[in-house]
Amino acid sequence: MPIRTITLLILTAVAVALSGCAGVGRGYEAALVLGDMAAGADDSRLKRRTETPQREDRPFRIEDRDYEADLYLPENPRRGTLVLVHGFTEDGRRDARLVDFANTLARAGFRILVPELDGLRDLSFSTREAEAIADAIRYATGPDGPAQGGTTAVAAISFAVGPALVAAMEDDTRDHVSFVISVGGYYDLPDMLRYVTTGHDRGSAEGRAPPPQRQARWAALQSQSHWLDDPRDRQALETIAERRMEEEHAYAVDQLRRLGPQGRAVYSLIMNRDPQRVEPLMENLPPRLLEELAALNLAEQDLDRLRARVVMIHGPDDRVIPVSHSERLRDALPEGQARLFKAGGMGHVDVSPGLRDGWGLWRATAYVLRLGEEQQ
Repeated sequence: MPIRTITLLILTAVAVALSGCAGVGRGYEAALVLGDMAAGADDSRLKRRTETPQREDRPFRIEDRDYEADLYLPENPRRGTLVLVHGFTEDGRRDARLVDFANTLARAGFRILVPELDGLRDLSFSTREAEAIADAIRYATGPDGPAQGGTTAVAAISFAVGPALVAAMEDDTRDHVSFVISVGGYYDLPDMLRYVTTGHDRGSAEGRAPPPQRQARWAALQSQSHWLDDPRDRQALETIAERRMEEEHAYAVDQLRRLGPQGRAVYSLIMNRDPQRVEPLMENLPPRLLEELAALNLAEQDLDRLRARVVMIHGPDDRVIPVSHSERLRDALPEGQARLFKAGGMGHVDVSPGLRDGWGLWRATAYVLRLGEEQQ
């Protein structure tokens, strides 16, 4: 029997043993959900117990802004609506992993709306994504949306967590978002840049955290180069990032020679190894880029505007965004508004199946299922 199957059976037994009578069914269903997530497109117990969700194109328009989206409809929509934000992927809402995940959540009883976010397809991280997610909330909870005037939940991963929370705090959305699921999200953008470039995590004891992934530095560069005014700067930095993603010491002198003042300012920040120099180097960034970073920096937002509950799932050994970011976000919110589930063995957003991982994920999944029932 495969290890992950044994793990799932153990988790199910523990879940049934520890849950109260009202939670036994939900605990078992949470184990089925995790089993289906692990199976991907392959067979699972949840697939055998439920009908395949229907997926339909659901384009929508908010004011003069047009969006493409997919809507996944379960046979029994007993847990309300959830706006699912895809991560950095060229395939956008049709990324195979995201499609599998959306189908799993739909089999669990959620109506799933997945908007296409162009900025996350080309690695351009900006407030445009916050506006697009807010528009998805407006549509989902509007009279023609799947929630039909009710509330929706929102789920986001990694860098998309900030825009999702900003979107959930808008004047006309915050009363229509019941809860937000954050997987490996950030809290303080300067501190995140400090970690991926220098390895220092200001939110951890003595600044210590697992060493950052090598590629994280270059992903940060790719996500912000589009805000530079000179197209030659943008092209040069994107080329450098692509080369260094593949090989840490790849040749880049030809591109470095092309950089203008803005490009050199961004490159200097990304190449810095001194934790104390991060803020001074950031002061040299283009004003428009600084405005974008400030608008998406949750540490600078008035979090009292957020009315949704927050479910945070974070790996304690995350080497892209340290778990301290979720801890600080939890502590910045009113007591009881946010819950943090640490999934041992979880990397950034990828999971290596195992009992220690599954326990934290099972608890988080059961909690999400409960919140969905309350939303409905």
